[in-house]
Order: sequence, then structure tokens, then C-alpha cells
Amino acid sequence: MTQKARLQEIITGPEYWTLEEICNASETIFHKKDTPAAMSARWREIVDGPNLTKLKRVRKGTKNLWEYRIQAEPANDD
Repeated sequence: MTQKARLQEIITGPEYWTLEEICNASETIFHKKDTPAAMSARWREIVDGPNLTKLKRVRKGTKNLWEYRIQAEPANDD
């Protein structure tokens, strides 16, 4: 599984993640040691689409700790 695929697997859903939390989850779940810089680069490679929205925000109570998540919408097969 690629870094980009691991990132998407971890942060798709309702929960926001910091880069450090993403790296810790990658090591726990996938037994891969990713760096925050690498995951930040993979984040920039992900492209918004009709069923995928990238969201980021500054964590409440901090001045510059960014959090990330992907919101995936089910495909409309009409």
C-alpha cells in the first residue's frame, strides 16, 4: 500500500487528524514509519473530486497546529 493510500485510509471520515497523529496511526495500523513531511506531501497530491472533499483547519486551542480529513460522499449511480 502506498503512502497516499495509507493517508486516505486513515483520514477519510468525520475525525480530524494532525500529521503526527496520522504517522502514529500508519505505524500502528500498517506497520509503516511515515514522516509528517511525507504525509504532508501526499496530502497535497490528493485532488478534490465530485465524491471527495479535502478539509483542513487549525486545531482549536492552538495557533498553528493543522488538522486534516477527507470527506467521501457515496457515488450517485442515477
